[in-house]
Amino acid sequence: MARRIIIVSDLLPPKRGGLADHTHRLATELSHTHPVTVLTSPGASPSERFQVRPSIGDWQDLDWIVAELSEFANDSVLLWQYVPHMYGRGGVNLRLPRFWRDLRRSGNRQVFIAHEIMADMSWKPSRFWFALQHRRQWKALLASADAVAISTSRWLEDWSRLRPDAAPLFSLLPSPTSIEPQPVGPDHARAWRKEHGLDPEVRVLSYFGTLGPNKQFYWILDAWRAARAAGIPVALAVIGGAPDPNLPAELKALYRPLGYLPAPEVSAALHASDLLALPFSDGVSERRTTLMAGLAHGVAVATTVGHGTGTALAKAPYLGLCHARDERGFVQLIHSLLKDDARRHQLAADGRAASEREFSWPVIVRRLLPLLDPGASVRGPA
Repeated sequence: MARRIIIVSDLLPPKRGGLADHTHRLATELSHTHPVTVLTSPGASPSERFQVRPSIGDWQDLDWIVAELSEFANDSVLLWQYVPHMYGRGGVNLRLPRFWRDLRRSGNRQVFIAHEIMADMSWKPSRFWFALQHRRQWKALLASADAVAISTSRWLEDWSRLRPDAAPLFSLLPSPTSIEPQPVGPDHARAWRKEHGLDPEVRVLSYFGTLGPNKQFYWILDAWRAARAAGIPVALAVIGGAPDPNLPAELKALYRPLGYLPAPEVSAALHASDLLALPFSDGVSERRTTLMAGLAHGVAVATTVGHGTGTALAKAPYLGLCHARDERGFVQLIHSLLKDDARRHQLAADGRAASEREFSWPVIVRRLLPLLDPGASVRGPA
């Protein structure tokens, strides 16, 4: 019988979005081949496909976790969803490093999916302390892990260089879309536009995701204004946030702040989009589930290359790319893609093919399963 996989994660729906959806989908996919338990916080939703134990009220009190794990066989595999702030205030849990070491000495196989690693250093005393402790936790993680799947190729490249001794532990594991493409008819885009009060012939430039300084939403507004000024008939739809920028009447009539929507409605909006704009200030990476949603839906994506972008993604032929500090270049990129139907359609088709080839859930699970196999350990005795 297949060994049980215990996913340790502080987030599971009803806390919807991001890592919560990732944990739920990951557990569902793994349950096709293994018994799966998710060890998580109170309030998590039950599942018919896997066991949910919403019993960890305080992640700093490791006795709770020890008690839960004592009910499972020692050959169970622990799969940690690693984001530092999940397990402690400010991303710090001073007891975790010793706990990981004790589990390793007890013979428990531990695999980590690193969605985040550490905060940037800061000269502010409190932030400096947190950043320092993140580094301490990461060092302890590397000393106790049997495998570490990293969600961003740039981090994989950097840490393979910084820690060549730990490089055999590392592999790339992108974060697939949490928005499953829904089937739509050939006239879906026109019907969606009419439903939302738009001319069926207008193009739709979209943004998907939460809003924040690193999303550079004002770049999208500037690109949209420039495209309109150049005579391109294009509306702007915002899926996720619902900002209320100061727009003239002519642009306001073409602006659709859709807000947070159920997954099927997000899928419908993406299917109706001509171009998805994602100008990340740190650059595009494989952990961006909004990027993955666009690719999976066959939408052309215009995005940025920055310090968080890996070598392969920085040259991806299925993305429209410019530098993360080049706003003028991004505005020009949006303009050129909105005008060039052939190139936009080719990017959309190539992006969907890349999604199926590299970033789909079946591909990700096939990459992950060998890491969960105790026979795959690269380590010697503890």
